[in-house]
Amino acid sequence: MGDQPTLQRDADSGEPGGLIALASVRQILDALPLPVMAFGGPDHRIVAANEAGRAFFSRGDVVGRTAGEVLPEIVGQRLFDLLDSVYASGEPRLARQWRLQADCRTGEIDEMSVDLLCAPWHAADGSVAGLVIAGTEASRVASTATPQGEEQSGTLARAADGDCCHAAARNVLAELQEALMPAMLPLLRQARLAARYLAAASEHAAGGDWFDAVLLADGVVALIVGDVVGHGVHASAAMGQLRAVLNDRLVANADLADALAEVDVFAARTPRVRAATLTLAALDPVGGSMRYATCGHPPPLIIAADGRTRFLPATGGGPLGTGTAPVFALAALEPGETVLLFSDGLIDQPGRAVTECMTQVARVAADAALSWGRPAEAAPSVPERVCQLTVDMLTRAGYADDVTTLAAQRLAEPLPALQLELPATLVALTTARRALSQWLQVVGAVSEDRAALQLAVAEILLNAVEHAYPPDGPGVIGLDLAVRDDGYVECRIADHGTWRSPRMAGSGRGNGLTLVEHLIDQVLVSHPPQISGVPRGTRGTMVTLRHRFRSPAVLAGQTSARHHDHEAEQPFSVRAALTEALAGDAANCPGDESVRVVVTGVVDVFAAEQLSRELLTLSGGGTLPLRVDLTAVAQLASAGVSSLFRVRQQLNAQLQNLVLIAEPDSNVAAVLDLVALPYQPAGAD
Repeated sequence: MGDQPTLQRDADSGEPGGLIALASVRQILDALPLPVMAFGGPDHRIVAANEAGRAFFSRGDVVGRTAGEVLPEIVGQRLFDLLDSVYASGEPRLARQWRLQADCRTGEIDEMSVDLLCAPWHAADGSVAGLVIAGTEASRVASTATPQGEEQSGTLARAADGDCCHAAARNVLAELQEALMPAMLPLLRQARLAARYLAAASEHAAGGDWFDAVLLADGVVALIVGDVVGHGVHASAAMGQLRAVLNDRLVANADLADALAEVDVFAARTPRVRAATLTLAALDPVGGSMRYATCGHPPPLIIAADGRTRFLPATGGGPLGTGTAPVFALAALEPGETVLLFSDGLIDQPGRAVTECMTQVARVAADAALSWGRPAEAAPSVPERVCQLTVDMLTRAGYADDVTTLAAQRLAEPLPALQLELPATLVALTTARRALSQWLQVVGAVSEDRAALQLAVAEILLNAVEHAYPPDGPGVIGLDLAVRDDGYVECRIADHGTWRSPRMAGSGRGNGLTLVEHLIDQVLVSHPPQISGVPRGTRGTMVTLRHRFRSPAVLAGQTSARHHDHEAEQPFSVRAALTEALAGDAANCPGDESVRVVVTGVVDVFAAEQLSRELLTLSGGGTLPLRVDLTAVAQLASAGVSSLFRVRQQLNAQLQNLVLIAEPDSNVAAVLDLVALPYQPAGAD
């Protein structure tokens, strides 16, 4: 560690008490695996660092340089606010899961999450001479009980039972808030949405904030952030009531002003929601026009693509139900611009003027939009970065109220469409699946919507391949896919062959169209007398699928909005989970223990025959009972369903049982329910 006269005099003072030599102190500190650094003076100059602290940086010797000189890129990320507050107060602070974007070792701006303990060290006269910081890299997953960026100040040691009670109360309230607020946001053709809600640290302070995004007519989306007066469970209940009423009025009333006026009347006669504040902005993503009202609430912030910001003028309306009619104003959102709505918890900072806090919000949101040189891995889109990082940055010094953000970016170009012309062969299924998977990744669909559409498209394509054209005859299948302005994804699959009536479902056969109708919001089968480019008189079949896609909202304690991560799909496989009973002889099966089998990947027409063959082999031709785990199956097509029916029939003939295991509420479970194949919920055994 670097030499510092005051530290050396203290260590070598020779006072009684068994003080050890400075060299030994250095050895002890260097043995610590976590970085420890000492800062001197109000400019936070590094006066000492242990070996781990020095190794943390790749910029040579950091001793003697200020924190700002060592890491200039952290200016604006509020680390200096933490250092200044400890230096001024003389009280230690523990900052949990503090997200930093800095160049420490790699030569590039990198993102890390650290836990920091910052404590003062004092001069002989008792004044604060500097700070000592110990840090360690933290997990990137924050707990609900300790939201990301939350700090604990004052005495660090607290009663364990008191902490548990407070944490339990916060958890209950957080669960209530999550149940009352939307878990998903609409997925739009020419706009990206994201939200973040952070409950107040105290269960007595949380409960009044909410956000919502409601699709209106003609592709307009209503963006809402509001705050109900009060805290705790009663405020949460009132918030849920007001949100439901506002949502209903917006959908039922074509005139935005009339809808909000009706909600204002409701608030006036409902004490618990009276004086609630909100900002409502109705955005047309295609044209960019935006009509908005600020009912006693902070106005929206506009963030340009180059980081410039501007607050829209407040419209002058008062809180709901207080006798001041809502007032609307007009604004425009240019391509690439982002509008941010937020609650006053983001600007409620004791000792600071509101105007100063608003300026800080604009600066931090702009930095988040630009992402300090590199997009955060957990929040790749601009709205997600703005919501995620703005809340993280502005709550690091503590916060007393709920904090809510909702952002929408108008895209310069609409989400692309997918158009394919495929041969009527089984190869078309593989081609379509690969192209569809890439398209869904660009769109950003959640896993449930992605799996439903993939299964539906595969089933309809398989029907066209098998039934539209004569065997071995040429044929073409067209696939058109696009996101509509109303938030629906529309897929049209057309052939030019002859329609055949579908077979009745039975023994697992003929379930394809039934599965599709169960998983997709709207399914329409038509037979156009004329399809563009096809000679007159040629018949065909067109299947139109419409499914409303969603994007995930980020709630308290979540560090990632990406519920729709596109992990690499596991290849299809069937493997035995137990090996004791695989000899094929029922006498060797211990007791009534079944052969356990795990199936992974996509169970479609290509995998169905292999599934039947391997399950029957593992069961000794049906002489051993089977437990088949389907929780890792990404897609269960009708061909896979037929295989399961055949295997069950074979086992039943040998007086053996087939037990299927599926994740409740999954697409696989929905398919099994539809075809009346019983299953056991995962974890029940």
